[in-house]
Amino acid sequence: MKMAANSTTEKTASTSAARKITTYDLVIGILAIFSLIILIPLYFGKLPSSDAAVLNTLEDVLCIVFLFDFFRSLRLAPKKWSYFLKGGGWLDLLGSVPISAFAIFRVARLFRVVRLLRKLTGDQLRHIFTRRLAQSTLLFTLVVALLLVFTISWGVLLAEQYAPHANILTYHQAVWWAFVTITTVGYGDYYPVTPVGQSLAVILMFFGLGIIGVLSSY
Repeated sequence: MKMAANSTTEKTASTSAARKITTYDLVIGILAIFSLIILIPLYFGKLPSSDAAVLNTLEDVLCIVFLFDFFRSLRLAPKKWSYFLKGGGWLDLLGSVPISAFAIFRVARLFRVVRLLRKLTGDQLRHIFTRRLAQSTLLFTLVVALLLVFTISWGVLLAEQYAPHANILTYHQAVWWAFVTITTVGYGDYYPVTPVGQSLAVILMFFGLGIIGVLSSY
């Protein structure tokens, strides 16, 4: 009887832990990974001022998102000081301040990802997606679309910026091209001329068609 009670308690704790991971938490984790990727070229690469300005603006937006998440987590925490001191809240705060003097602390976002991965299991993922399938699919589709735009545009810029007759020469131009490509608008004012850039364009087009298919199903 005691073993059965312990088993029931463990299952209840497991279910309770699963409920702590939501679609929102996964999206914040994905954005944290994306922000860490941005920090690499921003602080360790040699970027033109126009490209650095785009990435800095994107970083500021992400800082605001993470700052909102910090205050949300603080408000929802049963023991606020415990979350702040022992639960990594102070790291969340340091990694969310949108001030350049605190930029070095943005590496602390890595701990967001680590905390999420430690909690996340396959059962929890299935629980999230089966509980609110429509909302989860839509939210993940939009997040993936944004990540694709900013990552593929960076790859296209690296492939194009020194190529003869290239017209995608700045990150700003690459992001604009990626947006119009993934939405299948395709103005044609910017386009890749290298094999690598064109291959990335094909990938972006296929993802764009898939994303439009998902959105049209709602």
